[in-house]
Parts: sequence; C-alpha cells; structure tokens
Amino acid sequence: MMMSEATPASAALFGWGPDTRLGRILRYKLQIKKEPDPLADPLDILLYDEVVPIMKTVYTRNILGKRLKWFELGSGQFVDATWVQQVYNRPNPIDNRPIPEEGCLGQITVPLSPVYSQPNVRDIHRTFYYENNFWIIGKTTDESGFPWYEIWDDLSGVSYFLPTKDVRRIEPEEVTPLHPEVPQGQKRLVLELGYQVVRAYEYNKPVWETSVSSGVIDGSTPIGRWMTNRKRPCRRMVNEPHNPNVYDLPGVPWISYITIEGVAFHGTFWHANWGKVMSNGCINMRNEDAKWLYRWTTPAVPFNQYFEENELGTRVDVVTGYGDTPKE
Repeated sequence: MMMSEATPASAALFGWGPDTRLGRILRYKLQIKKEPDPLADPLDILLYDEVVPIMKTVYTRNILGKRLKWFELGSGQFVDATWVQQVYNRPNPIDNRPIPEEGCLGQITVPLSPVYSQPNVRDIHRTFYYENNFWIIGKTTDESGFPWYEIWDDLSGVSYFLPTKDVRRIEPEEVTPLHPEVPQGQKRLVLELGYQVVRAYEYNKPVWETSVSSGVIDGSTPIGRWMTNRKRPCRRMVNEPHNPNVYDLPGVPWISYITIEGVAFHGTFWHANWGKVMSNGCINMRNEDAKWLYRWTTPAVPFNQYFEENELGTRVDVVTGYGDTPKE
C-alpha cells in the first residue's frame, strides 16, 4: 500500500484494546477519500484484509437522496463502509475446560486468525475472520506448551488448528431460544425482496426487522412460502460446480435454511452492503441479526449438536414487497 502522512497504516493488533472499533477491508483496493463523497479526491488505497481503527461513523446522501455510510479513520480520511467489516481485537484467556466428546461451538474474536494444518505448521493459505463460527473437536498443545484448538472442516472433514487465544467458546445461554412461549404457529418471517427487509411477526404483530441482502439474479431467492426446518450454527459454503461465481467461505455463522437446495438466512463477513442484492440466493445478514433469527426461529438446535432438522419450522413468506405481504 502506498502510504502518506495523512493515511493511517494498519497498526499491530496487539496495540489495540478490546473496545477499539476496527475495520477489516473487504475489497482488494479501497480508496481513502478526503471527504465522505464518492467523487471526493482519493488520498490513498487500503488493501484487502488490512485492519484499521475507525474513529466514527458518518452518514451522507447522494444526489438521488440515498443515504451513504462512511467510516472516518482520521481527520479528513473516509472510506465507504459498504466494504469494511467492523471488528474488534479481543484475544481470549486460556480456557482449561475439556472439549466435550461431541464437540462444541467456537467463535473467532480477533480480526484475522491465520489457519494451521498442525500446531505451528502454517503450510496452507487460509485465514479465518472475526465472528466466524466453527465446531471445535479437540484441544492440544505444541512443543512449547501453547494451547491450540482443533477445528473441524465440515465440508472436507479434515482438521485445522487455531491458537486458543483467537477463539471463544460459545456458552449455552447465548443460544437459548428467544420467545419460546410463543407457539410455533404464531411466529412467522416476511422477507420483502423489493425493500430488502425481513420482519418477524408474533401473533401477526411485527416484533423485529432488519435490512438484508438477497440474491442478485431474479428467482435465486425464491418467492413463496417456506419454513426454517433445518438449522446449524456454522457452515463452510462453497459454490456449486455450475455456478460461475467462485467462492469458498468457511465459518459462515447462524444458518437457518428455507429450501432443500440450501437457500438460507445467515451471517455475512464479506460485505456490508445491507439493503442491496448481493448474494447467489441466500439472505445475507449482519452476524448479530442472523444470530437473533437463528435463536427466534424453530426448531431450536440443541447446544451440543451441529445440525438440527425437523418436519416443521417457522413459516417464512418471501414476497416482492410491493403490496403483496401476507397478513395471516
């Protein structure tokens, strides 16, 4: 990256406290602007996976009245927030608890976590990211006594290893069902494709909503009535052989499927362009929103299980969003 006096460099991760708001760059080249305006003069370029501190969030509007979100990195230094993942650097203390026989769920708590094929053996080119979820199947130490988690790759079946300081074990109370007293038949989701919004209803009254990013190609997020009868806390998602959009996304968190082909609500760490179509068909969400939906919908995934499937789940109506929202 070309640096100038006005441009912030990626500081060493150990220099940032746990409450410092950071941003991971999601484009291979992202311009730093002098003003929060797409037409403003560029100061410099940030590269993919660089991590920089965020001073504050700024909102502006373009000539069409659309609201634009920017991150201010320093005085007179702005980047388009669409291509920045908000992250924190929160290493974990040593956790001496044994790993259950069935495994347990862990979440990355640092901006970037390099992946190892064996403890201290970095011979693969892969990085995991903040709030990625993984199923932990073991724990070991290297020759220096440093602890490592063994992570299960749920697509290939092989193991990877991460330093335990990069991974926080999810606790049972974090994934308990939300509003379990509401009968399954009185919960439903409505996904409005035209507005890129999903709403949760209880007893036909809206109780929650958020912006999402659904499929770019018409029909890739299918209109109709579905249900969330298959769920899992994490998944490595890879494009189908016939799909020209090549992707390989390990650790996708909080997945609630609505079709047998794999269309699902899930967390997202590769863009932040909420309210715009972005996906191959799935419904991309902020990680915290995907987690809320995962906990609120049925069936509940038992804490010690990686996957749950039932005959029935929470109803999901996918509509265009232009006056055709079902009322009951």
